[in-house]
Amino acid sequence: MIKELHIKLKSWLMIVAVMLMATNYSYSQTTDPVRVKGKVTDEKGESLIGVSVLVKGTRNGTQTDADGNYVIDAPSNAVLVFTYIGFDPQEQKVVPSGILNVKLSGDKVLDQVVVVGYGTAKKKDLTGGLTVVGKEQLSMVSTPNLMDRLVGQVAGFTITTGNAAPGAAQSLLIRGENSISASNNPLIVLDGIPFSGALADLDPNNIENMSVLKDASATAIYGSRASNGVILIQTKRGALGKANVSYRGQLGVAEPMQQIEVMGPNEYIRFQQDIGRLRQGYTGSLLDPIAGDIISVTERGNYANNVTHNWQDYIFREAAMMDHQLSISGGTENTKYMASLAALDQDGVVYNSRLSRLNMTTNLDQTFNKWLTIGVGMQYTQRSDGGVQPNIEHAIKQSPYGSYKDASGNYVPEPMEYSLIANPMRNVNAIQDRLNRSFFLSGYANILLPVKGLSLRSNFGYNYRSGFTGTYYGRNTFDGREQAGLVGGSASISNSHYNDYTWENILRYEREIGDHRFDVTGLFSMQQTKSVSSSQSGQGFVTDDTQYFMMNTAARNITNDSNLSETALLSYMGRLNYSYKGKYMLTLTGRSDGASVFGINNKYAFFPVAAAAWHVGEESFVKDQLKWVDMLKLRISYGANGNQAITPYRTLDRLYSNVKYIWGDAGIAANTAYLAADGVGNPNLKWETTYSTNIGLDFQLFKNRIGGTIDVYNSRTKDLLMTRTVPIMNGYSRIWDNIGETQNRGIEVTLNTANIDKKDFKWSSTAVFSLNRDKIVELRGDGKDDIGNNWYIGKPLRVFFDYNMIGIWQTGENYSMQPGAAAGAAKLEDVNGDGIINTADRKIIGSKNPRYTASFANRLSYKNFYASALVTGVFGVWRDDHMANLGAWTFGITNYVHGANYWTPENPDATIVSPGYLNTQGHGYYKKVNYVQVRNITFGYRIPQNIAKKVGVSGIDVNASVNNLHTFSNIRQVLNYDNTWMASFPTARSYMFGLNVNF
Repeated sequence: MIKELHIKLKSWLMIVAVMLMATNYSYSQTTDPVRVKGKVTDEKGESLIGVSVLVKGTRNGTQTDADGNYVIDAPSNAVLVFTYIGFDPQEQKVVPSGILNVKLSGDKVLDQVVVVGYGTAKKKDLTGGLTVVGKEQLSMVSTPNLMDRLVGQVAGFTITTGNAAPGAAQSLLIRGENSISASNNPLIVLDGIPFSGALADLDPNNIENMSVLKDASATAIYGSRASNGVILIQTKRGALGKANVSYRGQLGVAEPMQQIEVMGPNEYIRFQQDIGRLRQGYTGSLLDPIAGDIISVTERGNYANNVTHNWQDYIFREAAMMDHQLSISGGTENTKYMASLAALDQDGVVYNSRLSRLNMTTNLDQTFNKWLTIGVGMQYTQRSDGGVQPNIEHAIKQSPYGSYKDASGNYVPEPMEYSLIANPMRNVNAIQDRLNRSFFLSGYANILLPVKGLSLRSNFGYNYRSGFTGTYYGRNTFDGREQAGLVGGSASISNSHYNDYTWENILRYEREIGDHRFDVTGLFSMQQTKSVSSSQSGQGFVTDDTQYFMMNTAARNITNDSNLSETALLSYMGRLNYSYKGKYMLTLTGRSDGASVFGINNKYAFFPVAAAAWHVGEESFVKDQLKWVDMLKLRISYGANGNQAITPYRTLDRLYSNVKYIWGDAGIAANTAYLAADGVGNPNLKWETTYSTNIGLDFQLFKNRIGGTIDVYNSRTKDLLMTRTVPIMNGYSRIWDNIGETQNRGIEVTLNTANIDKKDFKWSSTAVFSLNRDKIVELRGDGKDDIGNNWYIGKPLRVFFDYNMIGIWQTGENYSMQPGAAAGAAKLEDVNGDGIINTADRKIIGSKNPRYTASFANRLSYKNFYASALVTGVFGVWRDDHMANLGAWTFGITNYVHGANYWTPENPDATIVSPGYLNTQGHGYYKKVNYVQVRNITFGYRIPQNIAKKVGVSGIDVNASVNNLHTFSNIRQVLNYDNTWMASFPTARSYMFGLNVNF
């Protein structure tokens, strides 16, 4: 019995063991990982780079490589999720073979998701006018300055580099100037938070994309600060997949794109002889370079010894640049991260100019559960530059026979014995340190509320900036020299600290009911800023060794200064987006803003905007009849935006106390306080408001081979913030007030074409055209022009108003109508025809703003090779013609432009006045200028992945480029075409070599 029971027990145990083994085998068959490989393409079979591949329900994921391939380990019963921006997501089950190729469908042009402010939207659903700048455009120019990469690439967006020094600020305008006295700068929003720092501090390699908001509808959500447009900057964030480490490096060398071609030694002597005989009346030996009086004693000695100098060789140089960035990014379904470290070291093309920049960036997004996501971003920047630079004007105008250094190696203060044109290098030995630090923090919490479609997002931003400048002119400089028994040395320091915080709470409700889609957004926002600065200067230091570190030891001319400025802004906003059948869209926005800079009676203002869009291409009469139309959308918007960009405290009476008085013969200096002529505040000061109308057309044709936008706009800015002159009997002469009106009209066209779209060869182009016309509608309500400020009703905001030169007086002509005229003098236009040239003959010469701008970009790729080129143009802008203004250029003494066609009795057909002409009317010289610049040409090669993997990396990209190759223009003798002054910091032509490596 026991034996039988034992046999049965063994049999049952064996059965259970076999079942367990079978179960385990079956389980292992369904859960053992399988290596899945494949390629992801679009509907045309083109490889898609960076497609997210995720094992559904896990954190295991990867991305496709440069060839569209991917490799991932997944359970054999798993489902892979493929997602890519602009394409429909797709799920695929793992197949036993492990080979899974996927073709994604969707329209990556129309379904592109763009940042619109307080949210995102598909490009095809937009009702407002905006332009998105992606990685492709940002990579077309290889300079380390973010705004340099956008020049000419956005219709209606003007970037002017008046100072081309490394790290210098640039002027930004969207759709021209609206305000006469207040700021016309657009609002910058970085990662959802208003940003008032320097754009030159940002690392362009950290930028994911940018959106330029232009019309009233697109900018309405920012209300008070949006009348001049808005620029949204989105930095890179982590993406789903394994950690991706990448390195981007650039090495380059730069030189001035061009120099001023001045007269050489022999030509200079002939020019001085012409000045002597035509201005001074010299003849005979007086015109001899040695025995005469046409050049200084110093110049005569160098002339006799054949000693000459090319002064521009001393101030300009070839400059090196290095830019390195190391970054890591990746993430799971719940955690995504990105961090980068970048270092830039750039020398300028002018002696002593330089820029060093360190950028540290981190972005982290954490999903805690289905209803809570929190993100935080941090950017730290340290920028140092400085160095006292040579005087460019003095180098250009200096005599080739001037003395550069004396026998001891010191700079000769006045090379040609003329104090107004000194040695350009005489202060370059000064010590100057300039250090700026910036810390920018942005964070958000996104909460899905229990009601379907309802969410709350809270944004917080904090920005802190500090600046320090210390300068010391030692005894080896002209400004710090010992003179007249006074101790040498001159020092100054300045410190500044700025901070602001922004807190925004956004409530959003989204709902679809049949063919109707609603999106309602409500906003509460507050912002506060604080700026503190101080400075100190003094002269007379016992030793140069202490530099600017012992300001208390200064012996004389000690000055101190300090300032405080605070502002606050409180805002409420509501926005409704409505869509019917995806074809008819309506956006209604209203924003109320209160700003501390305005008077107690008008701190708040309300700005409403309405916009509508119609997908005409979805209508049957287009969709069925015009098969070549992929998308056709008509947009229209109208609304108001405000401008509060004035200096704080203009609404309050302001006492000044920078004057000391001595009371009585034996009294001592005492501080005083007084009400200045412009110190009276205006408690009724209110918002400057711009009312804008925009009509736009978006289109995609021939299977998206041709696409673009056309926008026509008209804006009127009323209640201009400007100073008004009042009778001095009131006790003051000027006061800020809301007076005047301006108008801006324009057309913007952007055209994108896919010229060739083959598997191995692609060629695409982008053409941009912008035309803007501004004018002053009214000034102070009395219909009168303001000649003192060059403001004229019915004319552009910035104009030249002067005598108009129509030629040159010739020998034998009757020039008695023009006082002070003679043969070789400028012939001025008799505007009113009364036969006398006087102030009544001045007129509007032209606008300082261009008639239109344009650009043309091309991108080509052949297999692993790629190339791009960008050309920009500015047309019809009036500028000072400094070359024609011979008298102001030379003062009758200095050097002049090589080959100048100036008038002499022997050269009556000249285009430039005589060296002997005395400009008694004080008129200027002007020219309508056009210039086309070759901004960038780039060639690159992506090393095949199979080769890159052999050296242990996943991708290698090498490229070479040249920036600012050449400028074609009807003027030549300038250093920077964006600057009206001929002796500005020159535009640099740079040759760059880049290396990008993904590990």
